[in-house]
Amino acid sequence: MAMLVNARVDDVRTHARYVGVNLEAPLRDGRLLLLRYRLDFVHRAAHAVSPEQVVGDLARLVAPQCPARIIIDTVSPFVAGPAPRSFAVELAGWLERIGSSALLTFPEDLSDEYDRGLEPLVQSAAAVIRLAREDADVRRAELVSLRYPAPAAAVRRFVIRERAGVVAERAVRDERLSLRIP
Repeated sequence: MAMLVNARVDDVRTHARYVGVNLEAPLRDGRLLLLRYRLDFVHRAAHAVSPEQVVGDLARLVAPQCPARIIIDTVSPFVAGPAPRSFAVELAGWLERIGSSALLTFPEDLSDEYDRGLEPLVQSAAAVIRLAREDADVRRAELVSLRYPAPAAAVRRFVIRERAGVVAERAVRDERLSLRIP
């Protein structure tokens, strides 16, 4: 597995421990490749010759690992430059070519103002899930779009417990469950 993150590696390790995930063993034995964006990534990407060059650099870093899964947390630096659609097309194409299961995060809320630059990634996604906070403890996972038939209930509420990770919230009233597909 490979993870490309914007956060400091120590912060990622601490957060993983908090939610009950041990990254130390996979990092130590080479099952996990943990990469961090350079601080000037957005600036360098904006001045790159082409999106292919930027995605190619990522591909060269990840290629020796041949990951079955890749996490890009967050995809924002790829689509923050002057040509977000070009970068999204190139990134979506690369993910398709390597055949890895990919989890991409995007911190902005797209429900109010959809960024068409993300369309190539959204169209190639098996699912788009929006994570939202209902209150101090409870989060909600909304199924925004799905390439396959939707499950019976497409909104799941959960809490994050220290050292236990994601735990389903038990007290969910049926009238609060909803499916939101634009």
